[in-house]
Amino acid sequence: MALLRRECQSSVMSGLTDWREISEGVYVAVAQPEAVTIGLVVGADAALVVDTGSDPLQGLAIRQAVASVTRVPVSTAVLTHWHFDHALGLAAFDDVLTIGHETLGSHLATAPAGGPSEAADLAQRHGLNPSELTVPHRQIAVATAVDLGDRRVEIAHLGRGHTDGDLVVVVPDSDVLFAGDLIESAGPPWYGDDSFPHEWAATLDGIIGLMTAHSRAVPGHGTEVDREFVFQARGEVAAIAGEIRRLVEAGVGPADALGAGSWPYPEDHVALGVAQGYAQLVDQGVGAPRRTLPLA
Repeated sequence: MALLRRECQSSVMSGLTDWREISEGVYVAVAQPEAVTIGLVVGADAALVVDTGSDPLQGLAIRQAVASVTRVPVSTAVLTHWHFDHALGLAAFDDVLTIGHETLGSHLATAPAGGPSEAADLAQRHGLNPSELTVPHRQIAVATAVDLGDRRVEIAHLGRGHTDGDLVVVVPDSDVLFAGDLIESAGPPWYGDDSFPHEWAATLDGIIGLMTAHSRAVPGHGTEVDREFVFQARGEVAAIAGEIRRLVEAGVGPADALGAGSWPYPEDHVALGVAQGYAQLVDQGVGAPRRTLPLA
């Protein structure tokens, strides 16, 4: 950590914008170059950070920047999901409570005896040593809460969508929630080879159910949005799932699906999701030849 502090002074500090207060004691900043929205929730006794940036140095820059808005210590860091731009700064928070979904262990843990692992590949592709990766101390299945003194922050897994381990961070007294990449306002959301296209809309239903007409949801990339925006996003991801199902049932092969379908987002945003959606429906037996009479 001491080495990180020395190196951080001239490295990624400029990659974090100034904090912007969106509600009393609730702040956002943007971590570059991936334009990730970082959250900060300040209570009377402690502060909580939402997402940790792209590497340990950026994670440390985020911690140091907290001092510009509050003197209370950071007690907790939460990962909204495991992707590198949100999670690889976690090592800078290893001395405080860190929280993620229970699937993050399999994604971020290094393999025994230095063997190959998803985490090692992830680190090397982004110029990190696999030994710099850490996993959250508390890995939750459904929900937990953190007391910051005069305010309670709730953390919940409402379902799968962008990944298998998406978490939503809710600040009830401010009517604000952090949604990670389940929602994006900087542009259309991205589907990956770890997305769940047929479950994403239901997870957004859960977010909509937590919001009022006055609520604001903070996306993983972009500025905060209202409930109507989430309604629209829900309709778009539901349309993608429906189109995948239509193509499968029409007998269109996976290699032709992207060109044959009608998508509300650019093809490069949905390409991996279409492949995943096909595979998930095939696993469920959708599109399999049906037996017809006579059977013999």
